[in-house]
This record gives sequence, structure tokens and C-alpha cells, in this order.
Amino acid sequence: MGNRAIHAALAAVGIVAPLVAQAESANVVIYGKLYPEIVYVRANGATEAGGRVSTLSSAAKAEEIDSHSEVNASNSRLGFRGTEDLGNGYKAEFQIEQVVPVDTGGGELATRDSFVGLSGGFGRVRLGNIDTVYKSLGDTLSFLGVSSGNFVSNSSILSKSALGSGKTGSFHLRAPNSVLYESPEFGGLQLHAQYATDEAKTDERNPYLQSYGIEYRNGPLYLALAHEIHTDYFGGSRNARSSVSNVTAAPGANSRDTGTRATVRYKFGSSRVEVDYAVLKYKESDGVANGFKEYEQRAYAISAEHSIGNWTIAASYARASPEDCSLVGGRACSTSGLDGAQLNLGAGYSLSKRTSLFALVSRLNNGRSARYSNLAIGKPDAGADITQAALGISHSF
Repeated sequence: MGNRAIHAALAAVGIVAPLVAQAESANVVIYGKLYPEIVYVRANGATEAGGRVSTLSSAAKAEEIDSHSEVNASNSRLGFRGTEDLGNGYKAEFQIEQVVPVDTGGGELATRDSFVGLSGGFGRVRLGNIDTVYKSLGDTLSFLGVSSGNFVSNSSILSKSALGSGKTGSFHLRAPNSVLYESPEFGGLQLHAQYATDEAKTDERNPYLQSYGIEYRNGPLYLALAHEIHTDYFGGSRNARSSVSNVTAAPGANSRDTGTRATVRYKFGSSRVEVDYAVLKYKESDGVANGFKEYEQRAYAISAEHSIGNWTIAASYARASPEDCSLVGGRACSTSGLDGAQLNLGAGYSLSKRTSLFALVSRLNNGRSARYSNLAIGKPDAGADITQAALGISHSF
């Protein structure tokens, strides 16, 4: 090696070594998970154009999605986290995590849970872009470890409105501008509370989110109850047909949407089973005549996972059905066809502790008025049934 190469190597060591030392002193960890997959997709059986749909649903157009293949990366991610011991039982922490689209390239910083926090005897406080308490405490049995953002996630049915896949009607959210408090554990019990504002308050509307929950852990048993409130999100009007929407037609209208979910999970031997039950309510006040007033739906999900040697098999089933709806002024409101169901099956084979191969298949059936969706690209029309199957590889680091 020449002198110039030696000098360059020594210079590099001189630059990197202090950075590594600083990172080690702050307990900084680089981590991630990549799970690209090749996916077969089809959506057919949509309600005929002009066909009868519920009062709240947009008109059916009979649009279908032809069979095709996609390469998706789900929520493949890269993160940095660290802690600092402040003494006297206090600790500072941070996390910066983002989606890594290994299928297409690109990406943005801090798109997943990213925050700075402080913990001690009082519990823990975090500020940042954070999954809601409602999302975190329920539907926790990850489908082969790849359900986050994947088409096999039960959230497509369990936590979203039949009227459409818009974010405002979803209770499966990561909330920016969040303040999250987690209490110390008391005999396996822990309390959670979160507040988030989208910083878009006007004279008439003040959109913000509140999310609360309690969880209990005792060996193989896990119990959780969560409740979330969306003020002025208009999850009903923004996903319903335009003729009943209050968003622009009634500037003085307000909304209060709520989600309540109970979760039970149990582990025995090499198996895990979970049951979730959720009630979603979308309510609006001071709307236009014959405008959206209220819609309620209920859903449940059953999930199971079992390991045999290097193999893991998984299955889940979720189903949602409407309860009732109402319009301003008492006009009749029909929820006919606003039901949906999803069946997922999968198997994974571990090549090591960090790497595995997986196969997934899913069928999501929409009632003739419903628009539940687990698509990565595009949106289904009313009544369209979605079939997807995938082969992929997962690697954690």
C-alpha cells in the first residue's frame, strides 16, 4: 500500500472512530427489516354500473382491476434509536424510523414512528410522529411478522370504514404532532394516553385526535381495551357520496368519530391465538338537509399462528357489518351491502434467526355497497372482491 493510501486510511479511521465512540456512548442502534414480495393481484365482481347501493355509498361504476403482478416492499423499514442515562432513574430516548421502498427506491425520513422521549418513575412521555394507542394495543398478532402495511393485515376490515379507504375514516393511524404518555406498570397493568393535532384549526373547526388504552400482561395472557376520538376529521362525509357530504356544503358542521376495541391474545406452546372486537361510529352535527348524520359498524377478527420446527403457519379471518345510519332531517338511510370479510392464509420458513421465506394468500369480499381495500396500488369499486397472493423474503438486521 502506498503512502497516499495509508494516509487516506488513517484519515478515515480518524473521522469514523470518534463518531462510533459517540454512538456507543449514547447506545445508538441501527436496525431494520426488509421484506419485498412479488404479488398477484385481481379485483372483480364489482357492482354493476348504476346498481343499487346503500344511501351513503358513492355510485357504483362496475370498475374492476385486471389480473396483474406487482413487486411491493410493504413497510420495509430502516431505523435509528438510542438512549442516554440521565441519572436518578431518568433516561432520554430517541427514534427515527422510515419506510425503505426497496422495490422502487426513494423514500423520506421519519415516515414511521419517530420521536424523542423521557422516562423515569413517572412513566414515559414521547413527542413526535407516533402510532396511536388504539393501533398499538389491538390487532397485535403480526401475520408471520410481515402484516404491517401488507395485504394480510386485519386492519383493512377491523379498523376502517366500509365507505372507503380514506385516511380520515381509519382507526389504524400513525399520528403526527403527537404527545404520548405511558404509565409505569402496576401488577401487569399499564395505562396509555395520546393527544395529536394536525395544526389546522379554523374559526369553525378544530381537528385533533385523542387515543386512550389500558393493557394487561400476565405470562401467556394479553388483554387490552382502547378508545380513540377523532374531532372534525369527518370520516363519514369525506368517504360517503358527495350528495350527503357536510365537508364543504356545511362550513359550520362538526364531527366526532370514535373507535372502541377489545383484544384478547393467548400463547400456549408453539401457538398464539388472538381475538379482536371493534365498534366504529361516525357522527356529524349541524349538517345540511338530508346530509350525513351518523353511521356505525362493528367488526371482529380471529388470528392464529403455529410454529413447527423451521416452519410457521398463520391464518386470520375478519368480518365487519353495518349497524345503522341516519341523515339530517330524519330521511330514510339504508346500510344495505356495507359488509365485508377477509380470509388470510400464510406459511413461512426460517433460513436463520434473521432471514425467512414466506407465502401469503388473501381474499377480501366486499358487500355490494362496500369499498374495503387492502390494495397497495389503486382503490376498489363498490362490491369488488380482491384476491392477492405473494411470495417473498424477509430479512431483519
